[in-house]
Parts: sequence; structure tokens; C-alpha cells
Amino acid sequence: MSEKQISAEANIKMMLLDPHGEYLNWPKLLQKTQKSWEVFCIDDPEVLIARLKVDHYDAIIISSSVKDYTELSVLRRIQEISPSILRFQLGSKLETPKEMAQKLELTHRIFPDPSSIKQIAQTIEYLFKITRLINRPTLKHFISQKKQLPAAPTTYKALTQELSSDTTDARKIAAIVECDPALSAKMIQLVNSSYFGLPRQISHIPEAVSMIGIRMLRGLALSSQTSGIYPPHRNWKYFSFEKTNQRSLLVARLARDICQDIGVEKGIMEQAFLGGLLHDIGILVMASQDPAAYLKVLQYTVKEEKPLHAAERKIMGVYHGEVGAALMALWGIPALTVEAILFHPIPFLSKDQSFQPLTAVHVADALIPPVWQHNTSQMNSQLSEPYLERIGHLKDLHRWKLIAYDYKILMNSIEI
Repeated sequence: MSEKQISAEANIKMMLLDPHGEYLNWPKLLQKTQKSWEVFCIDDPEVLIARLKVDHYDAIIISSSVKDYTELSVLRRIQEISPSILRFQLGSKLETPKEMAQKLELTHRIFPDPSSIKQIAQTIEYLFKITRLINRPTLKHFISQKKQLPAAPTTYKALTQELSSDTTDARKIAAIVECDPALSAKMIQLVNSSYFGLPRQISHIPEAVSMIGIRMLRGLALSSQTSGIYPPHRNWKYFSFEKTNQRSLLVARLARDICQDIGVEKGIMEQAFLGGLLHDIGILVMASQDPAAYLKVLQYTVKEEKPLHAAERKIMGVYHGEVGAALMALWGIPALTVEAILFHPIPFLSKDQSFQPLTAVHVADALIPPVWQHNTSQMNSQLSEPYLERIGHLKDLHRWKLIAYDYKILMNSIEI
């Protein structure tokens, strides 16, 4: 095993898995960006895993020269040992759509150009700050129940595990969902609703899997089960939790359509759909956990004519994007989806310079009418044209507004 340590004093500590020594000089180049980080070069995946079990690291970078099967296995083991650790791929390679979708779920970023050292360093630092932000004790308080953090829904965990199998098929996926009769009934109800827009009625879970896909079904199951963990208070009457979830399905569909419009890869589209489903889960958590305080949020929004996220921070100290992102990160939801949930009302705080799931979720949320509004105050995001201009997609907005037209009509037909 070869190992090289860079810098004795560091605020970020990482390992670089580089079996063939392609990036031995990369830590030195990183040091030139004035980042005094510790970087350990490791050439054996088992050594990396062993070290991770006994010591703390903030990030793991894996060379693209690692074989796909080995890389995916290592990434999953890293996530199991340390769910909050940052995970990156350095370099690019030819991959199938399925491999890329799996990679996007297991990594925070893929850096195709290892020579872009300054940009890579800035991205790592930015994502490290996000990790610290969503792991604050205040957020843990909001998502805790009876002083305990909630475990990820069992069906979601089982579906995620099955998705990582090389032998998975629709029959096995359907069997997992069908183990929970109440969830199965809810899934059939959802996919047959006008909010989903399928061309024909579905009567069995295997049909649903074949019609909408495994990852989409997994997202619906997660959304449904999360809503069960955080129900509305019996006296809550200010907006409907059920309608909020129905609207989120429309946001998810529009986010997916926006991704299709510009031709992004399937993995990005799937994460945008999931982000749309879950983007407002923080609102439901906050209103469920402290309904009296959330009523004050709505009142403050109206009185002061402030955006919802600003009113939430003023009254409750956090905003719904943070709460939702903290919960989903705890459950191991893909990183780009977590970022979409975190920043969807304030996308200009994101450091990304290109189209991401966040882009699709933000635009979809802004274009679909809200569940709750009072005069100029409303519960959805306000479109950020400066953000769209920064990432080079303001020119596409007119098409996205046309795509959103049918969804707006459908949303306006809902009795809120």
C-alpha cells in the first residue's frame, strides 16, 4: 500500500482511492489552492474501508480507474459506515445509464476533469458547509420524535437495497411493496390519480412498477410513508397536508418534464422527480411538530409580506428546506436531491453553475400555484430569474412555462 499525507493541520480530512497511482500529484495541486487539507492516497479499497472504521474522515474521493462494480460496492460500504461523509468520483469513464444513475445516487459529485483543481476545491468546501448546516442540533430537534431521530421507512430501505442488486426485477420490487397492504393501496391510489396522469388505470403493483419505473415507485413510497410519520395535528385547518402532497406530485412531474425538455441524463431526471415529491416535506414536519408556532409563521408572512422561508426563520429559527434536507440526509437520500430540497426556495445560494435537480424543482415549484396563499403571501417559491441566468437557462423559461400550463390548470381545479 502506498500512502501520502498532505498537511499536518487541516480542517477537512479525506482519502483518495487511487489503485494505479494516476493522481499521485493531485494532492500537491490541491495544496496550491491554499487549502490546508489532509489528503491520504490509498491504493487498496479494503485498507480504505478499514481506516474509515477506526478514524474520522470528511470526504472520500475515488479514482475513475476503479472498476465500476468495485466502485459501487465501496461507495455503498462507505455510506453504511459513515452516512454523512462526502463521496466523489475523480475523472470520467464510459458508463451505461443504469451505472450512471447508481453513481449519481451514491456520490455527491462526479468531477470529470481532475485538472480543474480550483473548482473542485471550491465544490468540496461548499458541500462540506452544507453537510455541517443540515447536521445542526437545531434541525435534529425539529425532526426528532420523543427525543429520538426517526429511522428511514423500512420499505424505502428495502427498495434501495434491491435496486443495488444485479438481479433485481419488477417482480421482486413489487413483492417488497406488497408486504405492506396499506402502502400498496396508497400506491395504487396515487398512480391512478389525475395528479399522475397515466393513460390507463393500474390495478396491481407489478403493473405500476412496469409503468412508472422502480425509482419513481420508491420515491412515491418514501413520500407516502414520511407523511405517515408526521401527520397533521387534529385541530390543524390552515392548509391541507393531503393537498400539499398532491401538489408535490405535480411539482415532481413538472420537474421531470423540465429535465426531459433539455435532455439531461436519466439519473438527474429521477433525482429531480424525487426532489419534487419531497421538496415541501419540511413544511409538513414543522407544522406537525409545532402547529402553534407554524400558525405564527403564516400570520407573520401575511402581516409583514415576507417570503415563507424568511418567516419560518424569523419565528422558528429554521426554514422548511433545511428541515426537509436534514431528514432526507439522515435517511441517505441522494445528495443532489437533498440539495434540491434545501435550496428550492432560495436557489441563488447554491454554488452550482449548471442545470441540476435543484433547477427543475425550483422552477416547477414556482410555476405551480400554491396550496396556501393570502393576498400577496403564498407558500410556493418565487421564481429566481437571476439564478436561471447564472446557470445559462433563463432562455428556456418560456418553454417551461408552456409545459407547466396543464399542471397549473390541474392544480387550480383542486378544492383547497
